[in-house]
Parts: sequence; structure tokens; C-alpha cells
Amino acid sequence: MNETDRLLGNLAGKTDIVLEEKLKIVEQHIAKFETWKPNEAMLNRLRNALNQKQEISGADLSFYYHELFESQRTFQLMQTGMSFPEAQIIAHNQAIAEYAVSGYSIYHPEVIEAFPDEFNHNWRNAWGINR
Repeated sequence: MNETDRLLGNLAGKTDIVLEEKLKIVEQHIAKFETWKPNEAMLNRLRNALNQKQEISGADLSFYYHELFESQRTFQLMQTGMSFPEAQIIAHNQAIAEYAVSGYSIYHPEVIEAFPDEFNHNWRNAWGINR
């Protein structure tokens, strides 16, 4: 197993297509947070895949599945009376566990490289990006 496969856990070697209705769920979930350029870049990658009818894999798939799971789980936890911030943190950790991925798998290396001030050396090391 190579380092990328370790990062991607259960998503290693898998592909999927971006569905418009699911992308809307991801966009609505991301909109609940302060605007952050790396999130916008990842959303653009998903929109491009949707528009070009291309399958996604790797970090794009990790981000897509992560945000879908996190959105649903956050909602479920809030239905039990949990506050948004607490529910979000729990849902984030559960999404990582659900797919057995590294937390560093969620952003594509191109996004990490495009926004070097937003990602520390741990992110670059995880993806083998030399700086």
C-alpha cells in the first residue's frame, strides 16, 4: 500500500460521479461556514467534474463524500438538541472514521499548493509536496 492509498483509506482506488443534487447539499453545507478559498477551490473542482461529466477520485472524492456525510450527520445530531458547533465537530470526526481516511485527504494537492498559507507542512508532507 502506498502513501496515497493510506491517506485515502476505504476510498483508495474508488471513483464516483458528482450529482447535481448532491453537489447542492455540499454547497449548502459549506455555505454555513466563513468563506474559505480552499473550500471554494474544492467546490470548483467538483463543479468542473459535474459539468464535464468526469468521474472523481482521490482527494476530490474524499472531500465530496466527507462533506455529504458531515452535512447529514450534523443535521441528525442537531435534531437531538446538540448545538451546531458541537455537532459539526463530531460529524467531521465521524466522516473521517466512516471512510477510514486521513484528515489530510480532504483537500487536493493542487489546492494545497495554490493556498500555501492555509496549509501547514503536515498537509504538504502527507501528499509528498516539497516546499
